[in-house]
Amino acid sequence: MARHELQEQLFELVGYMITSARNLMDETPLYGPFRLVDAASRLVQVLEAEGIADDRLASLRWRIDEGKYSVMGDPKAFLDYLDALVLAVVGQMKSPLQGGDKPEKE
Repeated sequence: MARHELQEQLFELVGYMITSARNLMDETPLYGPFRLVDAASRLVQVLEAEGIADDRLASLRWRIDEGKYSVMGDPKAFLDYLDALVLAVVGQMKSPLQGGDKPEKE
């Protein structure tokens, strides 16, 4: 992706986040969590287009997109979805010593 196109996509994402912040002042409280996970998905899409996203991010984006619209019909299902999403993030975190990484010498 050309630098200008990347800048444009990032600007659109920041604009989405800023207008979402403003709109949340008048919207139902459930839209806040939805907009945050939607922004995360959009960011990962930009990173994927740049070849920067790894499998963990792609997997998270898939999980986000799979359940984010449950907010529209079932708040309890959306809460369960968010809990599962948090667990997925935690499960994919790597400690500095995992994956063959060695601690830096002091």
